[in-house]
Amino acid sequence: MTECRVFDVQRFSVHDGPGIRTTVFLEGCPLRCAWCQNPEAFQRGAADALTPRALIAEALKDRDFYTVSDGGLTVSGGEPLLHLASVRALLEEAKRHDLHTCVQTSGAVPQSHLEAVLDLVDLFQFDLKHMSPRRHRELTGADNERILRNATFLVGQGANVQFRMPLIPGVNDDAENLDAVGRFLVERAVKTLRLVPYHRLYVEKYEALGLGAPLQSIEPPTAAKLEWATVQLARHGVAVEIDA
Repeated sequence: MTECRVFDVQRFSVHDGPGIRTTVFLEGCPLRCAWCQNPEAFQRGAADALTPRALIAEALKDRDFYTVSDGGLTVSGGEPLLHLASVRALLEEAKRHDLHTCVQTSGAVPQSHLEAVLDLVDLFQFDLKHMSPRRHRELTGADNERILRNATFLVGQGANVQFRMPLIPGVNDDAENLDAVGRFLVERAVKTLRLVPYHRLYVEKYEALGLGAPLQSIEPPTAAKLEWATVQLARHGVAVEIDA
């Protein structure tokens, strides 16, 4: 039986898609983002092996909350689409119970993995991190060619995609990068971007795992910086939503 490698299940989540949700976090990621909020995903073999049926049984405990808030199940990581067989089985089980499904992805997976779940995903939350291939590699360990190609693929397929970008002072909040993000989105007829302000709450996780957090000295963006970024993107016709 297919099993999912799960390092956390978060109930009553309100930041991982619409409404009240249950978010399942899966082990493994092809990237090593310098600001990663879930370094637990790096610890191979430390996750619990749970069946899709068991995970959906847990999620169904909160079905009444999904109904009143238009919520559902979110699959996150790490990069959940690394585990195609188990994620597809989990999404299929969710759909058997008519749950709204959201997948949070970096896009750093083969296009075939996206194709394989298109019919089961109601919303993709797709992260853009930096538009420069060189800078992207410095910050994440990989360039962004595949990621941008997969973003274009999903939009072209008519998938429901919410693009997000962490806004990190001194890292990706400059005019050049924001302009490149704006152009990329508008060229694909995407009119909105969800900015996720950088925060330092993840640093304690790194310390508990005996890891060093590369960006731990960076402070969150100010309200003025968020407003400036919003204006910068608006110049390209991109409306900004700020993740609370």
